[in-house]
Amino acid sequence: MLFALVVLLVAVGVGYTAGGRLDGLSTLNLRRSWVVAAAVVVQLVGGLVGGAAYPLGLAASALLVGYWLTANRGVRGTGLVALGLLSNALVVGINGAMPVRGEALGRARLSTQDILSGEDPRHELAGPATHLLALGDVIPVLLPVHPEVVSVGDVLVAAGLAQLVVVGMRRRLPVSLPAHKRAVPGATDA
Repeated sequence: MLFALVVLLVAVGVGYTAGGRLDGLSTLNLRRSWVVAAAVVVQLVGGLVGGAAYPLGLAASALLVGYWLTANRGVRGTGLVALGLLSNALVVGINGAMPVRGEALGRARLSTQDILSGEDPRHELAGPATHLLALGDVIPVLLPVHPEVVSVGDVLVAAGLAQLVVVGMRRRLPVSLPAHKRAVPGATDA
């Protein structure tokens, strides 16, 4: 989660460096944004309940976000987000939880204890029966305060959101001219 936040903060910096402004995001004209909020709630409930509710919540969340992405398919960045979410939903759906490579946890200096004890119902330690491990949490991200292990899908989602932010920030709001500069029909310049 911190990984995505860091990527978004970097995207805002890139947007400013490229001459953009945060208020440019309002010009993106994203449709049906309530669907994203519903997807977050469904996924949170599934994660909190755990067990079979987690993959079901993730699947329902992915369907809701897929609906939102389809409604906003013309907006740059949404394709990467869709591909990332599909990747994550596929690997979780096939395995019942997000598989995590033990070696990646070690490189990120993280313990396997929560996964092995069942305290983390959203993840499982990868083993010989794991399917599509390449789509699982296999990428160690050595953030100084909170290291993580992320999936290719997480990287695609973060990249798509970053693209959405940078493109949105660079959009220009309509400029309103002062009254004395507006063109008056039928008037001529003297």
